[in-house]
Amino acid sequence: MKIAIIGAGLAGLTLARRLSDAHDVLVLEKARGPGGRMSTRRADPWAFDHGAQYFTAETPRFQAFLESLAPREMIASWPPAITLKGNARISDKPKYVAQPGMNALCKWLAHKIDLRTQVEVAHLHKQQDGWFIETDQGAGLGPFDWVISTAPAQQTARLMPAEFSEMPALDAVRMSGCFALMLGFDAPIALPWQALKSDRGAVGWIAVNSQKPQRGAAFSVLIQSTNVWADAHLEDPRATIQDTLLQAASDLAGTDFAGASHQVLHRWRYASTPEPAGKPYLLDADLGLAACGDWCLGSKVEAAFSSASALADAFQSITEA
Repeated sequence: MKIAIIGAGLAGLTLARRLSDAHDVLVLEKARGPGGRMSTRRADPWAFDHGAQYFTAETPRFQAFLESLAPREMIASWPPAITLKGNARISDKPKYVAQPGMNALCKWLAHKIDLRTQVEVAHLHKQQDGWFIETDQGAGLGPFDWVISTAPAQQTARLMPAEFSEMPALDAVRMSGCFALMLGFDAPIALPWQALKSDRGAVGWIAVNSQKPQRGAAFSVLIQSTNVWADAHLEDPRATIQDTLLQAASDLAGTDFAGASHQVLHRWRYASTPEPAGKPYLLDADLGLAACGDWCLGSKVEAAFSSASALADAFQSITEA
């Protein structure tokens, strides 16, 4: 069958790897490369993991997947410890990153996958011979027997037709935003920690990105807002957001970050999922439409993998029946 998968994050690429053995799979991604919220932004000589900061592995299936990558030396432990501020709490589970950048994992999954980047899906419509996709540039793709969206729930809901049987579950998902401020310095700053987590005010996370494994020598710091603060300020002027995060992070760290020679702000409109779908995937076999992603189960990297794996299992059962 011909299958279109929207989104080249961990969920989309995990699904594509599973389905491409038996089907003709095309992955469409609106960004310049794979990764989704596991992306890495580069601004020579600095690099920033400006989305997911690390991941855990609590399920046997995800643990086995990571173990299969051991010969490639793609996964490393990080951070050694996290400094907590206020009432912030964090899991004591082992934490990992991909190396040399968080996007390395998705780049590897994308190998030998038919992936088209900088293609934003604008509309789906069904004809007698299958589903057709219209892009934001007016191009038409298709026909496809199945279209599967791994985009954030709100974006998926805008694409799916009203008759999609899982629309109530899709509409019930609530996602929150996040701002990421990327700082590059000409000289290192002495900090007593590699990562700091807070539950107060604007800043929820500060990490010395350059101290992650294989990140290079150029000193870089990544600041992320709390989700609650981001949701209240999503449409505020960028300069105001940047100044607020810079001052709040400097106060938290007890050092002045304003001297960074590289300062870039990124807005994640959909970064975490306070209210997930509560089921591993959404599927309408009659229409030939489905959706999956971390937002089905939560907000973690592992949730994206688990959601895609569960949908691949279900898809295999349907096609073999």
